[in-house]
Amino acid sequence: MRNTFLLLIALLIALPQGVKAQRFEGVEFFGGYSYLQNNLGSTYSPFFLAPTAFGSNFALNGWQASITEKAADWIGLTQEFGGYYGTKNLAGYDNRFSTFSILSGPRFYYQGFKGVTPFVHALFGYEQTAIELGGQGLKATGSSYAMAFGGGLDAGPRRGLAMRVFQFDYYRPQLFGNSQNNWRLSVGLVYRIGGPRH
Repeated sequence: MRNTFLLLIALLIALPQGVKAQRFEGVEFFGGYSYLQNNLGSTYSPFFLAPTAFGSNFALNGWQASITEKAADWIGLTQEFGGYYGTKNLAGYDNRFSTFSILSGPRFYYQGFKGVTPFVHALFGYEQTAIELGGQGLKATGSSYAMAFGGGLDAGPRRGLAMRVFQFDYYRPQLFGNSQNNWRLSVGLVYRIGGPRH
C-alpha cells in the first residue's frame, strides 16, 4: 500500500513536468510593409458625392505590426495593428486617405515542414478611415467593425529571427455604412522569443 501511494505521488509530480515540456509559451513579433486594395466602388462617398466617385479599386500602402502569444506550438492569440495611406485624384484634386485598424483573434500554425511555417487566422476588430477632399477643405472620418480571414508563410527558425514571405487576407471593413470586399498583402520580419529551437 505504501509503495502504491509513493508511486502515485511520483506520477502526480512528474505529470505537470511532462505537460509543461510540451507547452510552447512563446511570443512572436511581426513588423513590415503592407499593401491594401480597397473596393471603394461599393462605398457611398461622403459629402453627397456619387456612390462610385472614387472608383471600384483603390490601392493604399502602409505598415503592419502584430504580437502573437502562443499557448502551444500550433495556436496563438494575435493582436494586429495596421496603417494605410494614399491619394486618389477626383475632379482634378488629390484626395488623401488614411486608415488605421486594430484586430485580434486566433492564429493556427502547422509545424510539419522543416524551415517554413504556414499559418491561418481569423481576426476581428476596429477600423477608422479619414478622407480629406483636396481643394475643398472638407474632411470625413468613418469608423466601423472590421474582420480579416487569411494566412501566410514564415521562413526560418522557430526561435529568433525569421522572414514572413507573405501574408494574404480577405479584409472586410464597413466604411461609411457600407461593407467592402478588400484584400491585403504583407511581408516583413518575424522575431520569436521562447519555444523550441527547431
